[in-house]
Amino acid sequence: MHKRIQRDKKAVLAVAVSCMAFGIGGMTQAFAAQGAEERAQKMEADMEVPKDPAQAQGSDAYDLGSTVISADRHKIRNPYTTGGDVNVITRRDIEKHNDSTVQDALQRIPGVRISTPGYRGGEYGFESFNTEFTINGEGSIVVLVDGSRVDNDANAFAGNKSRVNLATLPGIDDVEQIEVIKGSGAAIYGADAAGGVISITTRRGTKEPRTALNLSTGSWGHHRASLTHTGADASGTLRYALSMSREMSGDTAYQDAYTGTSQRFDNTHYQSNNLSFGVSKDFDAQHSLLLRYYHADETAHYPITAPDYRTMGSFYSGTMAPVNAATHRYVGLSSRIPGYRNIFLYDAWLGSHDETRTNNASLRYVFGKTDEGAESFVHLFRNYTRYNMTDYAGIWNVPYPYIGAFWDHAKAYPGQHEDIEQTTGASVQLARRIGRHSLTGGVHFRKSEYEGHSPDGTSDTSRTMLDLYLQDKMRLGDKFVLTPGLVYTHYGSGRYEGTHFASAGKLTGSLYGSYDFDRNSNAYFSAVQIFKPVTGLDRSRQFAGDVLQDETGWSYTVGASRKFTPRDSAEINYGVTDMDNAIGRYSIHDGMQWRRYSVNAKRRKQALNLAYTHHFGKAWSLGTSYSWVHETFSTKRVRRNPDGTNPDDFINAYRPRNIYRTHLTYDRNRWFADLSYTIYSGNDTRFFSDSHFDLLDLSLNYQAGKDWQIYLNGYNLLNTAYETRGLAAYGPGALPEAGRSFMLGAKYTF
Repeated sequence: MHKRIQRDKKAVLAVAVSCMAFGIGGMTQAFAAQGAEERAQKMEADMEVPKDPAQAQGSDAYDLGSTVISADRHKIRNPYTTGGDVNVITRRDIEKHNDSTVQDALQRIPGVRISTPGYRGGEYGFESFNTEFTINGEGSIVVLVDGSRVDNDANAFAGNKSRVNLATLPGIDDVEQIEVIKGSGAAIYGADAAGGVISITTRRGTKEPRTALNLSTGSWGHHRASLTHTGADASGTLRYALSMSREMSGDTAYQDAYTGTSQRFDNTHYQSNNLSFGVSKDFDAQHSLLLRYYHADETAHYPITAPDYRTMGSFYSGTMAPVNAATHRYVGLSSRIPGYRNIFLYDAWLGSHDETRTNNASLRYVFGKTDEGAESFVHLFRNYTRYNMTDYAGIWNVPYPYIGAFWDHAKAYPGQHEDIEQTTGASVQLARRIGRHSLTGGVHFRKSEYEGHSPDGTSDTSRTMLDLYLQDKMRLGDKFVLTPGLVYTHYGSGRYEGTHFASAGKLTGSLYGSYDFDRNSNAYFSAVQIFKPVTGLDRSRQFAGDVLQDETGWSYTVGASRKFTPRDSAEINYGVTDMDNAIGRYSIHDGMQWRRYSVNAKRRKQALNLAYTHHFGKAWSLGTSYSWVHETFSTKRVRRNPDGTNPDDFINAYRPRNIYRTHLTYDRNRWFADLSYTIYSGNDTRFFSDSHFDLLDLSLNYQAGKDWQIYLNGYNLLNTAYETRGLAAYGPGALPEAGRSFMLGAKYTF
């Protein structure tokens, strides 16, 4: 173990040296180009690159559509982070790309991977059949809405508490900005933000009253309508924002990889509604009050998997496995049988679905700010989400020729369960600037509760969490910033379904550094301890011979950025997550029902991000990025499941290893267009239908008048058959993404 850790540290050091060389090389090039300074200044003036309105005047910033990169590293946007790979999605980006959801906006960011089963719905507690988003391949992500965490410590929608149901987030019409921090970011975010932080800031209102009506329609009966109103009182110090939206879609279609035909994806229709309201009061430059509330509800159907059309003959003939002549049910039906997933057609035909209802509120009082924007505040919040699931697994192993005798009973008596998550929390933070030291410390407390109801009975549990954090952002000269941090985390004890889980606490450390070679070149690093305790949910699913341990490990990040010319900039980021102990989660069917298991495992993840942007002139720009992730998950003690399968096949997340993205953007006068070309490669063909996938998407926006905006979005224009997730149990092509589709809309502002 010691030798391996030493090798890891040497590898990180080697990458750090390489990044330093990258920055020094760029600095040398800058010196060599010193004689061309006047030409560069003229070229920059000729470009007239649009600036992000959120940046202060004089900031040297580029608005790259989905990503804002600032070449002025001394202009600190997030006062808590130290260097790092940070992307900001502004309101302007959202409107130009006509995003319908937060997910739409996030998936353009290099290193962010949205992995879906091909549909919106999903069953509570099952990781495999819900949307997952990762940063640099890491799923331990802290998601904040106006500073409030939206996860739950007592239980977990998708098995892992860091995985947040996107349906519980505010509607995109209420989003002002999304900040994506790759890596832990800062001590204030806690000891479990190994992958990074997604911080959503909602809208605050406008000085003048403004109302926007947005209507769109498209493929598969996809319709969306939203209404937003913002304004302020006469003094401009009391502002408000109100938004509401409804989105619905019929069953989607996908391109089947093996038949080459377009197939309807049965039972993928949905309807979602969002309502948000916020009011803020600025008493003076140092004191303000913000009250926020948002409601989200969604009814989304899910088919579990797509059928395998190559083996439909055995499904319809009832010959997938031996049949018990007395019960008319299969005997020995398992995922190892070809075409096994076709049995899930019953769920699709009967209409398995979930209903999600979210009501979240927060109150934040700021009583001080440093000159960098770090806040002293008191923050209160309350999150509530209820899930109602309906599935039809009772006829799971009935051969198709006998299904008529079971159908009416299955329809009348579905499997139903209700899951309720609630979290109440409070935070107090103090921030002070003392000379070269920017000190931020605070305490965060939250109590998470879970209650579940099913035909098997009722279960409930709760858990408290206390975070004490302190960090010192030290300026060691004009170029170097070093930020050490400490976090003490304590989780309370409790019970879950008769299983006791003990309290857990740990003091973890972090270190962040950033060095400016010059105004245009920067390198950074971080080393952060990770701590996540065993949840009651996981404890109840452990094997007797594999008592679960807390998740512990380290996360390392190094990177550099360089603005070569007024037209060209590049970034590199490399990260390693090394978990001494991680928890793997998976589900198997024991012949009677689904069983979920949690096991101790070792996990190692490496990730690399490269990004380059070139501006051709006043209107055209080209952005390219490459993301690579390699992850290995291996159990420590459990080598064989009760059904004979290998647990390593289930706990490993099979995703495309490489993602190449290119954005060709035109932005001038009334027109905006973004043509995006994405390549997913390095796919393991044991789990994916092809080793690589090619996607082409288009966002087109025309400002028809002062108040009118017309837009068109085209998705998967090549109609590629592809998946963003593979499951060992069900074979390639089980979770296909949607085929070619379009959305046409108009927005009127008055």
